[in-house]
Amino acid sequence: MMNNFYRYLFAFMMAALVGVASCQKAEPEDTGNNTTGKDGITNVTHQYEDKKVSYRGGTITVKFEASSEWTAALDVEEAWVKISSKTSGKAGSNTLRLAFEKNEVETDRSVNVYVTLEGGEPELVATFTQAASGENADSAINQALNTYMHEILTKDYLFKDAYNAQDIDLTLRYTDFLEAHLMYLGEANIADGGYYKASHSNPGGRYIYTNLQEVAAVTAAEQPMAVQTGGLGFGPFISTALRADGSTDMGIAPSYVRRGSPAEAAGMRRGDLIFEVNGTRLTTLNYREFMTSLYQNPYGSYTFGYLRYEDNGQGGYDHNAYISDVATTAVHIYDPVLHASILPYPEDPSIKIGYFVYESFDLGSQDLLEEAVNWFKENEITDLILDLRFNAGGAVAQSRWLSGCIAGAANYSKTFTKVVYSSGAEENWKFDYGYNNDVDPLGLPVDLGLSRLYVICSYNTASAAELVISSLRGVDFPVKMIGGTTEGKNVGMTVSETIWQGRHFQFAPITFWVRNAKDWGDYPDGIMPDEFVNNDNGNYNDDADNVFPYSFGNWENMDYNIALQWAFCDITGKPRWKHTPGTVAETQQMELRMGRFGNLVYENK
Repeated sequence: MMNNFYRYLFAFMMAALVGVASCQKAEPEDTGNNTTGKDGITNVTHQYEDKKVSYRGGTITVKFEASSEWTAALDVEEAWVKISSKTSGKAGSNTLRLAFEKNEVETDRSVNVYVTLEGGEPELVATFTQAASGENADSAINQALNTYMHEILTKDYLFKDAYNAQDIDLTLRYTDFLEAHLMYLGEANIADGGYYKASHSNPGGRYIYTNLQEVAAVTAAEQPMAVQTGGLGFGPFISTALRADGSTDMGIAPSYVRRGSPAEAAGMRRGDLIFEVNGTRLTTLNYREFMTSLYQNPYGSYTFGYLRYEDNGQGGYDHNAYISDVATTAVHIYDPVLHASILPYPEDPSIKIGYFVYESFDLGSQDLLEEAVNWFKENEITDLILDLRFNAGGAVAQSRWLSGCIAGAANYSKTFTKVVYSSGAEENWKFDYGYNNDVDPLGLPVDLGLSRLYVICSYNTASAAELVISSLRGVDFPVKMIGGTTEGKNVGMTVSETIWQGRHFQFAPITFWVRNAKDWGDYPDGIMPDEFVNNDNGNYNDDADNVFPYSFGNWENMDYNIALQWAFCDITGKPRWKHTPGTVAETQQMELRMGRFGNLVYENK
């Protein structure tokens, strides 16, 4: 076994960045009026597209849209699975919940879910396969990894009393061990995860942060986080209907495009609306597949047909269609700096606003962070807008270093955060050199000379990103938050590594609380912004920007990046403005986009 001494706070890890290159112009072809996406059962979503239901059982949520009244049924009558919600409903958005009992046999079992619309025939909407009994022929690895996790949890888990009160089963599949013993402890370990919010595909469902991951054969002590990644370099996608004429055409837009990635080299950037992949049009039948596959690490070469919102010089935006250059998947350097610029303000050149979008506190990318911060310093920025909307956290040491750059030398000797373990032991991290050079080797930060900070945040903002906000407020450094309520992860992990027969695994259990200089760390439900752009309540009619944190425009386009516009106007004193669609195409899009992945109604409220 190998252990490292890095402290991490993170929730949902992703990767990112933006760029642009030359493109060919193209026109999307009209496929006519097809009402498949309008009538029947559509937009079926659940979390088990590519995995089995645990043999231990559980509740699965299925969401769908129905064009009329409906009834639901299963094709099995056995007691091991049943519909636990209502089995009928009306037109519109609906939810089914299926309850699975534990599978006691050594074979998988499957169930089909059918929905019948009024006057119609049963329609298959989902198939679930439940894994076989927990007995596993490969018991040696289960015993080894479960014992490894158990010994750490027994001593170091922040909620070890609740964990140790259970009957521990070391014979489970190692992939099921944490879920079996941590997921159902109720409120005793609620800070290790939480419940999904209203806009999630599984609202109210429980999740945990503690995790075990198989990693490449590099020790955590040598390389805390990977500096290389694969695939195309796209961030997660937002989807939307492409036309207002009832057709099935769909578009998907990346939340970001990683700097130095194949997608960037092919000319793609944040907000481009992809309607075609390698000659295949995206429709209501296939777009989800592309949303998943393009974000993950695909192989091969790709060309994209896409729309880009471009200023038409007449107060509006046109949809200009292009075909990308060929993007061939390749390993490339991971760069968490999604965007770094100085926003122009000709009315008063003395105001220099740095805009910095940072995706993850990654120790392996410290040189890239320092490059960006030093560039801001050299250009003598007077204000900083720190965009953490896609930052799920990472290394406490790097969060400390960036926070120290913002807080400045006047606060270097003050407490950045207190790390409090289940034993009661504490570490007191300072803004200047952290705790000590063993756990924080990054040294003295760069003083940016700032007197305030604007933070753009969302439900994706978590852990080490939230720590920036909390730590600065702990020393009364002014922070204004714009966007949405953050994730609410006020606990952190100590990451260690073990090797089993040449395979490397990293274990990250929740082991400590974080508290700022005022001894405050009470934000398990997230830190609320000073101004909401999207309140994440599942109702998108009351949001100023109902696609936030996503966008159909690039980073600096303030007609679409409303959170940035608000921060910019606060700093400059310029009145906020409302972008009104100025073309027929945009008006048609606005009429259609009224769902989760929203419309183009950007309003200042």
